[in-house]
Amino acid sequence: MHPLILKGHSKPIKSLIFNKENDLLFSASSDRYITLWSSEYGERIGTYLHAAAVYTIDITKDSKYLCSGDSTGSIYFWETSTGELLKKIELNPSFSIRSVNYNRLDNNLLLSYGGRSQQSESGILIYNFDDILKSSCDDKKKITQLDPIKKFLSPNKDKITKTLWLNNDKNIISTSETGLIYNYDYENGNILNQKKIHDSMIMDLDKSRKEEILLTASKDGKSKVLSCDNFEEIEVLMPENPTRNINACRFSPLISEEDENKIKFHAFISGGQESREVTTTHAKKGGFELLIFNIMFGKEIGAIQGHFGPVNTLAVSSDGELLASGAEESSIRVHRINNEEYNNLDFK
Repeated sequence: MHPLILKGHSKPIKSLIFNKENDLLFSASSDRYITLWSSEYGERIGTYLHAAAVYTIDITKDSKYLCSGDSTGSIYFWETSTGELLKKIELNPSFSIRSVNYNRLDNNLLLSYGGRSQQSESGILIYNFDDILKSSCDDKKKITQLDPIKKFLSPNKDKITKTLWLNNDKNIISTSETGLIYNYDYENGNILNQKKIHDSMIMDLDKSRKEEILLTASKDGKSKVLSCDNFEEIEVLMPENPTRNINACRFSPLISEEDENKIKFHAFISGGQESREVTTTHAKKGGFELLIFNIMFGKEIGAIQGHFGPVNTLAVSSDGELLASGAEESSIRVHRINNEEYNNLDFK
């Protein structure tokens, strides 16, 4: 698997996302830039500049609008094709934006935030996207007055790490720094279910395309496949030799493929030992490879080498053909995974 190697950032990559058509890849970095790439050729198409490190991004289904959140509590809204900053929401600058998620109709935006101190609050805000676009702003594009349509505070100030919509947007799932996962009722904010599923911070969260199962990644060295209904543990994916932080996880969309001949029951996970703990320059010793697991059996069936530092984020194209990874050493690698070598792996 010979990847495209994308070099355009100067600091760690924090978030990656493909658009719906899979021809564009967006990358967000601590260097304050979001970069737009051609996923086929690896060409840099454009950039979007924040005032602080960018932690999270999402894009509307029609690829028209890009949303991004940074380390100082600011959420930016961009016109994708021109790079124009349309609007900006500024929360308390002591907050960092942990996640941004458009819902399935792109009419509501879910975001999570958390403060830097142990005693600071963490919560979920939901905005109507049309209200954002129509709202008044100053000459720096900052929205002058707009209240969220929903606000849910995390219990016990448990810092939220990731969020996603579930059950046709009737529920919101969040994960936390203490290894807990929560299921919120969208209408009233009630917590319908919560469960301790990891021994350390949950770094990432994903769902299968048909919302049958969830996938988590944690600093405890484990990735878990869970039931969406009650967070029942279905399978544990735990790489060894070396043990490592699991920073990112993604299901293949082919888990939910209608054609049984095309179904691939696999997940991708990545991470690595903390850079300061790695005593050798050999990437495999640091656990920086991308691992492929058969989720039916919890079995590691493949690994993709290439990064020389911890891998922070993964993205998989909606057709299941491209896998992108972004690392601490600021590089991005895009692997084409619909090929003979990949398809011969034992997924079933």
